[in-house]
Amino acid sequence: MRPWKTLLRGFGIWVFSSLVFAGQLDLGAQYQAWTTNSGAPWNGVEFLVPLTLSVDPAKDVTLYAQGEFASGQYTDPINGTQNLSDVSDTVVGGKVGFSSFSLPSFVDVGVNLPTGNQAWETDTQYANIPAEFVDYRYVAKGFGLSGIYGFALPAGATQYGVGLGYFYSGALNPYSNSVENLKLGDSMFLSVNQVTQFASHQVQTLTASAYYFLPTLQDSQDYLWMGPNLNFSYCWTNPAAFSLGAGVQYFLPAQTAVNGQWVAEAHNSLGARFYIAPSWAFGDFLITGRVKYVLANGYDPSPDDLFYDGGGFLLGIEPSYKLKLDPQSALKVSASYDNITADGYGTDSQGNRVNVLFNRWTAGADYEIKL
Repeated sequence: MRPWKTLLRGFGIWVFSSLVFAGQLDLGAQYQAWTTNSGAPWNGVEFLVPLTLSVDPAKDVTLYAQGEFASGQYTDPINGTQNLSDVSDTVVGGKVGFSSFSLPSFVDVGVNLPTGNQAWETDTQYANIPAEFVDYRYVAKGFGLSGIYGFALPAGATQYGVGLGYFYSGALNPYSNSVENLKLGDSMFLSVNQVTQFASHQVQTLTASAYYFLPTLQDSQDYLWMGPNLNFSYCWTNPAAFSLGAGVQYFLPAQTAVNGQWVAEAHNSLGARFYIAPSWAFGDFLITGRVKYVLANGYDPSPDDLFYDGGGFLLGIEPSYKLKLDPQSALKVSASYDNITADGYGTDSQGNRVNVLFNRWTAGADYEIKL
């Protein structure tokens, strides 16, 4: 599950509290750019400044706020060049740890405040790399409320965990030149994992999770009902040497409301996704690789079928270095390169589908200080 990227606003009381209680402040500066091999201009540049503050006012209690400022230039053959800058949505919340039936437990409640530009993602969709390969960094989804309850079952060196969550989504208007009156479907979340500790701080984690979505509404009427989403992952972590993450995502078909009745889509519009992310640590220097393969969806690959998505693959590498400035602060610098092939994403002069290659570069720095 990916976290909402947001900009911190108006939490002076939390900043004051951080002078008294424990916590952490993270401030980043991140740059990313992408180009294609296509004759049509699909490219962009983004500069982002994320900010996260957490405060621990009492034992097993954490309050947090997350935010981000973004500025970008996007070019595509439909909208030309767009220059945008804004804050994204703001997330505030808290996490409380406790015991339930003698089991270690927690409750996390977060609020997504609609401080961002809800049309940003839609306005830039034609210039962006397809979201099945790289998640959009800027997020503005309107008001939201999330709640997660989790508990652990210790069993020696192995611990089993269960998480249950509900995510409420409010009104959304994703277009700058029209009013859609959408309400995204709420979702329910279930996660089960097994965590095993080994010598030298090595950890193995197996996770299975699923999302179930309620219908999206338009003008208070049924509009779209996304199918459930299933996820499985494996992670081996060795902070001193080789680590590995791998997983798969599978999406069940969606349904569309037609004359008041739900009609299942003819084919699955979202193909399964597989990923693997090996890394190797050399002290404070880390090299991470990533491979992602997306299967084509079930629609006809002919140029006439606008619902077809050919999938493709991503190959990437990211070196990073964490410099410990003192016992309370550190600076992490990183850079990355991704080569992405989107199968059948473009068309040639005869209207035939052709692959589109994307090159993506990032560079960033993150400063963290313990309060």
